[in-house]
Amino acid sequence: MTQYPPYPQSSQPPYQQPQQSGNLSYGNLPPQDRESLGSWVLVTFIMFIPLVNVIYMLVLAFGSGTSIAKRNFARASLIWMAVGIVLSIVMFMLLAAMGASFFNEISNTYGLLAF
Repeated sequence: MTQYPPYPQSSQPPYQQPQQSGNLSYGNLPPQDRESLGSWVLVTFIMFIPLVNVIYMLVLAFGSGTSIAKRNFARASLIWMAVGIVLSIVMFMLLAAMGASFFNEISNTYGLLAF
């Protein structure tokens, strides 16, 4: 019978729930996950500024030192921005084709323009 090496034991202490005494306690959270309301207000404010929001979302999504929540929020926002841009381009092309077709039909029907 084959002898396997023993399973390595973790040196970390077991997880304990932080004691809350009426106020919010960040307890055992790492420093980058201790976010304040003000940091989220800043993120939503920057989202209203054109072009700056894209740059800021790229920094949050792919930079280091940001919390997991903000990183996931930035990645989701970038995905929705890309979807919006693609849909806007498709709609522009459809409306341009419809406008050209309408203009061509009007010019052929009423003979306004002679090519």
